[in-house]
Amino acid sequence: MKFKDAYRRKNDGVHVRESLLDEIRAADVEQVRAERQKKDRRRPWMIAVPAFAAAAAMFVAVFVGIRAGKLNRGTTGKATYQEASVPAAVESYEELATIMRARNSNGGSRYESGAMWIEDAAVAPTDAEMPAPNPASEMDSYTLTMNGTKGSAGFEDGVRTHYSGTNNQVAGIDEADIVKTDGKWIYTLNQNQNKIFIVSANGKDSAVTGEIQLPMPKEDDTYWRSYEEMMLYGDKLYVLGTYNDWSKDSDGMDNQCTIVEVYDLGDRTAPKHAGTLKQQGSYRTARLVDDMLVIVSDYRMWYIYRYDMNDAKSYCPRIEANGTESVLVPGDIYVNPESDENGFTVVTTVNAADGKEFDSHKAVLGGCNTVYCNGSDLLIASTEWKSEQGEEQTNEEGKHFVKITSGETTNLFRFTITDGKIEAAASTKLNGSLLNQFSMDAYNGYYRLVVTRSDSEETIWTDGIDTYDWSNSSDCELYVLDGDLNVVGKLENLAKDERVQSVRFMGDAAYFVTFRQVDPLFSVDLSDPQNPTVLSKLKIPGFSAYLHPFGEGKLLGIGYDADEEHGWTENVKLSMFDISDPANVTEAFKLSVKDVNYTSVQYNHKVVFVDVKTGTVAFPADNVYLVFRVEGDSFKQIGTIKTDSESWFGDARGLFVDDAFYVIGQEEIVILSFESMEKLATIKL
Repeated sequence: MKFKDAYRRKNDGVHVRESLLDEIRAADVEQVRAERQKKDRRRPWMIAVPAFAAAAAMFVAVFVGIRAGKLNRGTTGKATYQEASVPAAVESYEELATIMRARNSNGGSRYESGAMWIEDAAVAPTDAEMPAPNPASEMDSYTLTMNGTKGSAGFEDGVRTHYSGTNNQVAGIDEADIVKTDGKWIYTLNQNQNKIFIVSANGKDSAVTGEIQLPMPKEDDTYWRSYEEMMLYGDKLYVLGTYNDWSKDSDGMDNQCTIVEVYDLGDRTAPKHAGTLKQQGSYRTARLVDDMLVIVSDYRMWYIYRYDMNDAKSYCPRIEANGTESVLVPGDIYVNPESDENGFTVVTTVNAADGKEFDSHKAVLGGCNTVYCNGSDLLIASTEWKSEQGEEQTNEEGKHFVKITSGETTNLFRFTITDGKIEAAASTKLNGSLLNQFSMDAYNGYYRLVVTRSDSEETIWTDGIDTYDWSNSSDCELYVLDGDLNVVGKLENLAKDERVQSVRFMGDAAYFVTFRQVDPLFSVDLSDPQNPTVLSKLKIPGFSAYLHPFGEGKLLGIGYDADEEHGWTENVKLSMFDISDPANVTEAFKLSVKDVNYTSVQYNHKVVFVDVKTGTVAFPADNVYLVFRVEGDSFKQIGTIKTDSESWFGDARGLFVDDAFYVIGQEEIVILSFESMEKLATIKL
């Protein structure tokens, strides 16, 4: 149990971030109310609200599973999105300093899931001429119907090759992970030991052939490193993570940066360090597009007081290639006019075959929570907290009150990628928040998103001792955007009082699951981008936290069973949906795994292994690794792999090479027969 608890504390970032944001929001609401109290000459004392009351209200909202979303109210009703705009590159450091001073004077701050809301944010320039946006690729998640992609995966043109790879969202676009293979060797990042183990993939005769001890601080050093993922390209291995040195007097490169250690694997028994790359900001994610490594970092300016706000060059994002540091120039820094945040998102590209320098680099003044990449486009989304307090009003009974509406918005920023070069193309703001990267997609020149929108409204009755009423509502929205990120089609007010739990776009169709007490699986026709249409809505107990195409006319769901009366989740559940008729989606068959109550699948799709050809589905759950096969119209559990040690197995990865299946944990690798799941050997790490 202690390992399970430790794992959840480490990996359940969604809950941690929501709790942190709730505390921030409560404190922030109190601060702004206090400021408004000073400005309100007529009834200053009536608007003040104790911090504990706001915190209690936020706690209630989180307890019932509701995260707030922005509410825009006016005489014409609710506005769910804003007009898109063309992002502008700043023309000088002085211009950037002016924008930053305005944002900071309004109280801007960056946080993990977005920023505290800011009133009257500075208006960023939007009139700079930009290159024509690339047409969106036709590639989307539907093209990944199997496990993996060419060069690092288990299928090529629908035919199984001899090894599998990372469970990527988009075919041909590899995602960084803690385990990689090239079909001859398996590379695993051991975060407990800060080592890379290189294992020969020879079935029962597999063995550790090489190790890489990653640089770590000594006991008296003033910095720390966290190695998070890897990317493999031929004989080059890129180890990505975050580096922070708190001894600096000012926030320079090393105070907060993404670090990339490059290794030459020409000799797998003795890998050589081949260089170090750095870019400002904590590591967020990486993609491999052909021979180009795309790296995204989130530069949060925690210590604003340490900067000279008049000297933008002092806090501009920096990059460093093998000891040579440079500051991004104004033409490479864009302003997201939809965002009020004062942190930067930094995007770079590196020639993966070389790994010696950055080919292209850009930064945008705005946050980064969620990233989608299809090779030609990079979508970066951030969540921002907003709150609006209205003027004091009087109801029909003569009672005075003030209303505060609040919630989240999604800021969306689009980059194009052409021949390894990054250019800004468009930005917009939508009501609501994204679940994860699967909530975004590009197809046939359009961009599709599914969000959860929640409105929260607090009424403060100001006669006598203040009293408070709290109300909230939620629903789900689907948007279709053009290349300039203008909304051209939408579905609104779906699944009242529910939240999005999983999304999968498949060509001209979208499938997404919402949940409160039962699981509605929505089927949406997107063949006419201007008029998306709900074709069916299947309601069953529980919900699918992850959806995966499973061959013609089938969709796999992995999630949880639930009590229909109360909506309490219980037991991990597999569902096979029949989507051959999108207007009549059914649950063809299912399996509720008894006494297994937690899986990291809901937060990390990379832990999922799917081999459609053999009908194999595998993933970690609780402290074991489960393997299932689809046989006829049923799931059959054929393997329950346990660790021989007390280590947590809940983030294990599974892959096959030839006829062997490898389950890779932090302390050991279990090797099994892929056909029978009979244990062949164990390698201690």
